[in-house]
Formats: sequence, C-alpha cells, structure tokens
Amino acid sequence: MPFATLAFSESPKQLLEQVAAAVDRIEEPLAFTNISACTQLLAGLRFDKGLIGELFPEEVMQESVIYQKIIQKGHQLGLLEGKREGKLEGKREGKLEGKREGRQEEGYSIVIRQLTRRFGSVDDQLQQGIQKLSVVQLEELSEALLDFETITDLTVWLTEHQQ
Repeated sequence: MPFATLAFSESPKQLLEQVAAAVDRIEEPLAFTNISACTQLLAGLRFDKGLIGELFPEEVMQESVIYQKIIQKGHQLGLLEGKREGKLEGKREGKLEGKREGRQEEGYSIVIRQLTRRFGSVDDQLQQGIQKLSVVQLEELSEALLDFETITDLTVWLTEHQQ
C-alpha cells in the first residue's frame, strides 16, 4: 500500500486520499503505525508536505523508528555544526583578546622604558598601578609623561586616572 503513493494517476491528490483512507482502515495498531509512516515517507517524494499533513496524523510519523532516526541524525548534525561554530567564535575571541593583551603589554613596556629613562627605576607600587591601566590610558600616559617633571607627577596622574 505505501508504494501506491508513487503510482501514476490522473488525479494524484485523489490517489493520496484513497491511500490515506485505506491506511485509516488498518485496525492493528503496530501495522497502522508502520504502514502509515512508510506511506508518509514515500508520499513525501511526490506530494506537498501540507497535503500529507492534512491526510495523515503527524503523531504516527513521529512514533516511527525512521522518523526518530532522522531526528537523531539532525540533532547530531546540529551539535556538530554548533561545536564548529563555537570553535570558530572561540578562535575569533581568542585572537581579539590576544591582540588586546599584546597591545596592553606593549603599551606598559613602552611607558616603563620611558619613565625609567627619564626618572631612573620606577618602584613596584607605581609599576603595579601602571599595569592596571587600559590600553587607552597607557596611550594617554605615554603622552602625559612627556610633561612630567618629577616622579610625583606620575603618582598624581595615576591617582587621577585609576579606574
């Protein structure tokens, strides 16, 4: 009976309606479920899903082993795609974070070198304060320190610009 959906007919819709009616007359539940599911699968090769949905109960298809296998495969493919996208997003975020950290470390290094050259060694507490600055703040400090006359100017600047 399921193969009847693939048969040639002058009125394909009428053929599908006749097949659906014949399937509905099957009294044994397991046979009804299996034949209905097979019929729906084969009808899907030829008919619009809306028409199939009108004539056959969706629940029967959902109970079929084939349907469950298709859903499981779709779920697995979805998980794989999600993992792939997650990895790509993680790589992008990692690269951005790495660039940001690299810029921050470079900014810190430049500021410390400039301060050391200008004022001699910079104590650990000031270095820690400088290390906490954002990239933008490090850039601002690298310009501001050109106007510093003493290391105290750095302390004042850090106090004013600490987050």
